[in-house]
Amino acid sequence: MRYPTQQPTFTGMLADAGDLLHEQSFNNALAYALKQRREAWRNDDDSVISERLAVLVENPALRPDILVRSPNSYPIAVEVEFGDPAIEDARKRLGKRTTSNLLPIRSAIAVGVPSEVRTWSSYELNTQLESQSGINLNFVLLTANVTEEWTDVEDSDIYTWPESGYVTGNINDLAYLCETATAPTSLVEQETAKVAREVNGYANALKQELSQSAAKDIAQILGQTSIDQAMRLACCIWMTSFRLHDLLAATGTMSHKGLKSITAMRQESGGIITPSDIRDAWSIIWKINYRSVFTPALKALHPDLPTLRGAEILDGISRLAERVTALRLGNSIDFAGELFPKLLDDREETAAHYTLATTAELLASLAVQRLKVSNWSNADEVQTLRIADLSCGTGTLLRTAYSGIRRSHEEAGGQTTVLHQRMMEHGITGIDINSLASHMTAAGLSSIDIGIQYQQSNIGAVAIAGGKTGSLELLEADQISDVTGHIALTATAENPQPTNFEVPNESQDLIIQNPPYTRARGDRKLFDVAGIEEHQRKRSIDKLSQIRNRLRRSGNDFSNGQAGFAADFCALADMKLKSEGIFATVLPLTAAHAESWSGARKEIEKRHTSITAIAFPSDDRAMLSDETYMNEMLLISRKKNHKDNSEDAKTTILAVNLYHAPNTIPETAYIAKAITEAENSQQENGEINIAGKTIGTWVRMSIIRSGFPWYAVGMRDYNLATVTAKLMKGKLWSPRDIASRNINLNFTCLDQLANIGPTHHLIGHIRGGDTIGAFTFDPIIPGDIAMHPALWAANAQTQRNLIVDPTHNGIPISDRLDLQREMIANLSNLFISRNFSMISQSLAAAWTNEPAMGGRAWTALMTEDESLKRAILIWCNSTLGMTVRWGYAQTTQPGRATMQIKALHGLPIPDFAANSDAGEHARRVASQRFDELAKLQLQPASFSFQDTSRHRIDEATLEMLGLGDDQLARRAIQDIRRMWCREPSVHGRTRRIMQALRIQQ
Repeated sequence: MRYPTQQPTFTGMLADAGDLLHEQSFNNALAYALKQRREAWRNDDDSVISERLAVLVENPALRPDILVRSPNSYPIAVEVEFGDPAIEDARKRLGKRTTSNLLPIRSAIAVGVPSEVRTWSSYELNTQLESQSGINLNFVLLTANVTEEWTDVEDSDIYTWPESGYVTGNINDLAYLCETATAPTSLVEQETAKVAREVNGYANALKQELSQSAAKDIAQILGQTSIDQAMRLACCIWMTSFRLHDLLAATGTMSHKGLKSITAMRQESGGIITPSDIRDAWSIIWKINYRSVFTPALKALHPDLPTLRGAEILDGISRLAERVTALRLGNSIDFAGELFPKLLDDREETAAHYTLATTAELLASLAVQRLKVSNWSNADEVQTLRIADLSCGTGTLLRTAYSGIRRSHEEAGGQTTVLHQRMMEHGITGIDINSLASHMTAAGLSSIDIGIQYQQSNIGAVAIAGGKTGSLELLEADQISDVTGHIALTATAENPQPTNFEVPNESQDLIIQNPPYTRARGDRKLFDVAGIEEHQRKRSIDKLSQIRNRLRRSGNDFSNGQAGFAADFCALADMKLKSEGIFATVLPLTAAHAESWSGARKEIEKRHTSITAIAFPSDDRAMLSDETYMNEMLLISRKKNHKDNSEDAKTTILAVNLYHAPNTIPETAYIAKAITEAENSQQENGEINIAGKTIGTWVRMSIIRSGFPWYAVGMRDYNLATVTAKLMKGKLWSPRDIASRNINLNFTCLDQLANIGPTHHLIGHIRGGDTIGAFTFDPIIPGDIAMHPALWAANAQTQRNLIVDPTHNGIPISDRLDLQREMIANLSNLFISRNFSMISQSLAAAWTNEPAMGGRAWTALMTEDESLKRAILIWCNSTLGMTVRWGYAQTTQPGRATMQIKALHGLPIPDFAANSDAGEHARRVASQRFDELAKLQLQPASFSFQDTSRHRIDEATLEMLGLGDDQLARRAIQDIRRMWCREPSVHGRTRRIMQALRIQQ
């Protein structure tokens, strides 16, 4: 039964007594204005309704203020009050079914309207609602985390965001909330697990029914070397194609060509749909539209697929597709991305981790709003945009970025339907090494505007077998072949041509990516894809090595081979971006700190501007990609204009450090807004607040030197980032006093003060290990005389004083005399820890009374100046020294500050060797205080805030730096100790340390 809409006619709008605006009248006006924000809502009378009776099954007399009903999503209730948001009313709507389709309301938005709006005239209200800025409204989002179709909702089932208070926005923000209020996480997880199990079952059945040669044909068609994986991919491609088939049939746009829904086909054929029936139906679609989706689906329908058993398998998969469609997840949930990792054999080997929806939204939001578009309402300008993801996976990032572009155009008054064909045919490029991934990308993008036809796309799969390097071939080419295109020559009688993707240099406005992180280390090999033969893999490695070498010879230092594929994809993105194009990527957090990434940092600093790096230092579950179980970061930047050839010495990076990863898409949108405000701020640092709660900090980080670690990325306390920056520039800054003191020594690099000793690879190995190096080492037994002592291992229990004993004795290996003499020539009594565990180890540097070799944990520092060595020792174990080291080193493992040998050379340190009064003073103080400090027993570094022995080392350090009697310096170091120990990467979220610091867990 249809009920008349109650949309407003603004002239003569009724008001309450006293000329106050009636709430129902406001709701009607708000609904009408909301409806205008989206083209799909404007074209559907029943999409946004207000103040209508008989729309809830459980209580027909109850009128939701506003109900938003989109075809592919669950209904959203919007409850409005003048004053505070209508939380209680919104709460009561959850779980109620709507009469139109019996679907329950899983999300409700409580809206608070400024009370003064009640005094506005109808003209003023109309004007404000139609404006881009509109009225400032207050929002609270409530989501019922239940999986049944309808149920009584308990308070424990409701997720409320924000947890307290509310967020503020305009009507565009309300429209966005209505679009992105998503299905419960538990529902998505539960259903993807079910679908994955069923797909695996159908894949096993398919393998049993096909001949070995037919199975190999399908694997080849899909670019797979593993038969088992190819079967799973084929079934999933069919499932996705069935979904798109039904969506297309529902639009009626191809009915004149004979396309019918799967249900209609079943009814006409007596309940059985044969492979031939499916082939005929999909060929109808293929001839008109969506070739990037249906080409692999058609080719996978092998002629040898048995009619009867094939029909049973396809029917089961089609019903599975119907169930996925019935979930009504909308466009904010990437079901394909959730499902895809569960179907892969080689996910770990290829380091192919797929982007979480919240990550995609944050990255895409920040990237799209930076695009150089002079008029977002101008479709001719918007549809010329070029966006690409050259390691696209299932297309989460591309789909989210494209949706952001459409939303910006729509909110500016444009019509999105005019964009779709041109964007799909020319504007979007998506490439992956997996044909299922590229198929899902094409299907997901196609379904954004299902009724709009397109003939071609730049979405497909590329090869790594046969000595190819996947998308990285584009580092030296303007085009690349689609493996499914080459094999699709006989997909239909139309005989399509092989597909080549055109991706010229400097052609893209936006490159957004979450590249594979693979690097050769331990058992992990490059190009280690399921089923690939070893000789093929080695050919691909050789090809990539040649490409990397040619790039370096041309002056491009993005990739040195040590950082892995992620750095190569950064080089590729930079190459393909236009001048002033936007680069947006997910990266391992090591990209900000590791020595192996120094070349990439250098190139980004040189070639890009407006650099923002986002990390999550406080959240040990802050994965930005599915199941990476590693710390990651986001990077957004703008490629410099060609006219700007200057080396910008003032390059800064906005380091944003969020306390927690966002849980929902709406929360992500508000975080993106706050980051944008920080980017536009004239301040040097600040906090990020949402709904009155601090959720992170930001600081504008100056570059110490080209390629230097981005020390502030991952620092929770922006004051500490400022302390670290100023310290390395020779100033001790006190946040409490907002003042600094000059240190009387300039900073230099560690290798300018001492020679860096050899690694354990040259020194030797522990007995029973690989026979590398000059010596075989055994632990020193008390009382034994060690001929070739080494400080090999770290021992948190025994190494508590500055002076420690060697841990191992070396037994010379025969026939390695020259190497043994070389190692003996590098004996020292000063050592630095390379893998400093701040939560357990007390010493960042150590001293041995007798000269010794280093080892796996400790590296020797050689200089003949004993007083200089003592100064280095004291500094490294001071709070200031550990703070600088922590900012410089890799801290991706909680509670550890790790440095590889090459990184040790560049470690910042005061120039204690300076031939000056200040240098002589520092060395003299170090020698005078050494014996006293050597007797102290130290607590683990993370307890420095309460360790009186460490405090005495800090006093000696200030004295060495000429600040021993300076009260501001003493106050500063007290504050720095506590700030440093409170950093999550320092205390490692260790319970006993956090309790001592009174940090809530």
